[in-house]
Amino acid sequence: MPSIIVNGKPIQSVTVKNNHLNRGSQEAPLVLSFPHSGDNYPDDFFTNPELTFEVLDFPNDKYVDELYFKSLELGLVSIHANFPRTYIDVNRNQHNIDTSMLQSSNDWYGRIHPAGVDSGTTLFWSKTKEIFNIYSRKLEHKELKHRLASCFTPYHQQLNSEIYQIYQNHGCAYILDCHSMTQFDGKKRGRKERPQIDIGTRNGESCSQEYAECVADSFSELGYDVKINGRFVGGEIILRYGWPEIDQHILQVEIRRDLYMNEENRGKNENFVKMQNDCGNALIKIREYVKTKSNSINHNYNL
Repeated sequence: MPSIIVNGKPIQSVTVKNNHLNRGSQEAPLVLSFPHSGDNYPDDFFTNPELTFEVLDFPNDKYVDELYFKSLELGLVSIHANFPRTYIDVNRNQHNIDTSMLQSSNDWYGRIHPAGVDSGTTLFWSKTKEIFNIYSRKLEHKELKHRLASCFTPYHQQLNSEIYQIYQNHGCAYILDCHSMTQFDGKKRGRKERPQIDIGTRNGESCSQEYAECVADSFSELGYDVKINGRFVGGEIILRYGWPEIDQHILQVEIRRDLYMNEENRGKNENFVKMQNDCGNALIKIREYVKTKSNSINHNYNL
């Protein structure tokens, strides 16, 4: 597995949990994806030295992987990015490049199709909290291609591999792409308060309506304000892996951060354990739904 260097030591850039389990015996073909919860900052990041850690870390979906800790007990496979999303964002298209960040855009080896340049939220983020520059320098071709090779590609290889293996064994696959969001929209959207839970399905294109409603209901029954495609329709991951036409279903779950943490100081708040328990209870219901759907597919196949 490719690695990143953190405090002088190599660590795996991507971790897969519960992948030792026998796929054929796994009761529910459900995979969890954690693309933005990594908190290991590589030594070669070289960010603006004037930024505090709290500001630099602000875009990260901190603790989201801990919220779904129940997945281990339930025997569900999960994929974890161990690097921060600002280093490289695996939920962006690999051609989403802001050429103004590069020393020489003419040297870039790939295509360039930028989106999110104004907000600084491209493949390689340029801003945090909308106004703070992450770098005080231009970035080299070599270092960015290294990030793609050591982080972006392994994440998608692992996620694709786990989905494929589960699909081969069950005839279907369901994925939860797990995220968090700030309490309020950005300046361009008027700083409006967001729903507590937002389910993104690419407006119904990445999964069945039934799966979306199952996930939404699992949280709303616990008392949360839940919307489907209310704020985020989903990024590159659900666009890439969502194919309900062949029973491969994925959706993006956004949990509002103030429900479990302090956005500014990055610490857990007094509601963290409650949110963790609620995510576990929601996951139990989602797993049961997926198990039932899988059994139905296998039963019909064997008739």
